[in-house]
Amino acid sequence: MNERRSHLQDLPVELFHHIFEYLAPHDLLNAFKKLNRRFDIMLTQQPLCLPNNRQMSIHLYLHYLKKIVSKHASQIVYLHLSERNAPHAMNYFLSEIRLNNLVWSTLKAVTIEDIPRHVLEIFLYDCSFLSKIHSLSLDVGYQRFHCDEYNDLNYTTIFSENCPPMSIHRNLQSLSIVECSRELLIELLNNGHLPQLQHLRVAFPMTYANIEKELPRPIPLKQAFVPELRHVNIKIFGGVAWVLTFFEDLQRYSQLDQLIISGYERFADNSHFPRVTSLRQWLTLTKSNIFTFQLNSNTIYAFTNNEIQEEIFAEYRQATGEESAAKYGHINLSYPTMSFSDPLETNDNEWEDLDSSNDSTKSFKCVQDPPVDDHVEEMNIFELDYVEDERFVQLEAMPCWHHLKKINLEGDCSDDNGVVGENISHLLHIAQRSPYLRELHIESDLDYGRVLSSNKQLGILLSRQLEILQFTAEQANSSFGDLVCIIDKLFSYGQSPCRLQQLILTVDGHPDSWLSIRHLNRWLEKMFKRFPSLIRFTLTCKYIEACQNSVQNFSILAPEWYVDSLLSGKKGLCLCQYRYKPHSIEIWL
Repeated sequence: MNERRSHLQDLPVELFHHIFEYLAPHDLLNAFKKLNRRFDIMLTQQPLCLPNNRQMSIHLYLHYLKKIVSKHASQIVYLHLSERNAPHAMNYFLSEIRLNNLVWSTLKAVTIEDIPRHVLEIFLYDCSFLSKIHSLSLDVGYQRFHCDEYNDLNYTTIFSENCPPMSIHRNLQSLSIVECSRELLIELLNNGHLPQLQHLRVAFPMTYANIEKELPRPIPLKQAFVPELRHVNIKIFGGVAWVLTFFEDLQRYSQLDQLIISGYERFADNSHFPRVTSLRQWLTLTKSNIFTFQLNSNTIYAFTNNEIQEEIFAEYRQATGEESAAKYGHINLSYPTMSFSDPLETNDNEWEDLDSSNDSTKSFKCVQDPPVDDHVEEMNIFELDYVEDERFVQLEAMPCWHHLKKINLEGDCSDDNGVVGENISHLLHIAQRSPYLRELHIESDLDYGRVLSSNKQLGILLSRQLEILQFTAEQANSSFGDLVCIIDKLFSYGQSPCRLQQLILTVDGHPDSWLSIRHLNRWLEKMFKRFPSLIRFTLTCKYIEACQNSVQNFSILAPEWYVDSLLSGKKGLCLCQYRYKPHSIEIWL
């Protein structure tokens, strides 16, 4: 029998295109470009993207802009334009690449994140660049480097001045905006600017500046203006009732398939948060059998009347029959999973008795928290005193967290003997069962940090797995050197070089007590030596105003540090890039 020898290049084109989808564009082009004519033809037909640069070195991102995006623009289907991890990258993008819809013939989705205001204005002014896209995401939130440029000018003004007809949105099916004002949301959705929109995700500004002002009742959005809108996700800082009123017409026409509201709410009076009867009336406006509703909100305590909050919480616990629906300043509602029955009429003195009663004749019963979700990708570990015993047992009994990638850790308070770090053993227990854990955010004081750094088992594990670490100091007594000592000790237990790629430190000590060029040089050198794989480092001082008024701030010290590094011939630093504000410095290696 004759045996025919098979070759890789004999595989069908369709299979190769499927394989290529799993490869990053730079790996794909480096591996197969100029291999032979057949592969060259396949590569010219392969959709490409400019991926998220969150875990990408600045040199690789610039390589994308120079070698891939500029030469393969007609194949690009997705662009992630960001200076979050690549300073000045957008100036390079604009100087090298034409903003023309003929060049970007296949572009379908764009994410614009943390870019200078003048660049955003250019993108919006040249409508042809974005005229055919189906998905647009904008994020220049308050935690971004360029956020200060937008403080005195919100998106509404930028859009109206640079994109008057808003024609770039005619084909949009998905829109996401962080730091979106209510005015802009109304402007975008009204008058048919988004006739194809199906998915909407917005986050309102989280600022206390206007929280005390009463929100005017909005005019409900007309269903005819957004006839395709089905999925809405809103992150609020007060204003649940406003959101429900705004989307009331869509609910009445049974158009919405999903509404998710999350964030923070105040309970200053009875008008800020809908009572059970009002919410149930809104939910049942629709005749849809697939509509779902979720509300997940925390309390803004600074602007809350505790009596009103407790009254509303008790009403929702009674109406849903679930104790976990509203407690500890948190309200978590879902529909149709929960049913919202009519609350019993009680006087003010009956609420406490109603909450604590175990009488089976009552119209509600206490239920346990929902089962632990073993598919969670992010987990919070805080003070264990606030975790119910049964919940803690469930967490400890989980054999493996297959999807957990990020943990947010908050330092606990000292016990009666002054001992801190009770939740560190719980962190270790979870981390040991999380094979894909890559990110850890810590918020604690120095005492807790030092206890954490003495845990050898945890240090070995984190050194082997962790790629992103953020440490935010509390109690106003830390310096940059203090945090480096804690982190250096924690990662010193590892037997192999640390995998850490990104390190973000926030110091809470007054800059006059630690900020100097000598301090920077000493502790930056120690940190770079400990983490040879580091590609990005951020150092921030919480005393923003003090740094602005000080002669010793990062705007002055950062260039001096860079010159010192060049003169000393420190390996790798000659190719680094950096940017700074008076209270912060970011370094890319």
